[in-house]
Amino acid sequence: MDGLILRMMKSGKDINEILNMPYYFVAQLFKNENKPEKKTSLIAAFGG
Repeated sequence: MDGLILRMMKSGKDINEILNMPYYFVAQLFKNENKPEKKTSLIAAFGG
């Protein structure tokens, strides 16, 4: 989560604005940022 906050600060967001955000909102941003990409496997592509 530290990386998310650091990137927000580097993009121009004030630290006080970040700290005033609801925790749930920040947690959802973090969850969406770390969501694994869905990819089909090579085995599934050939009917396995």
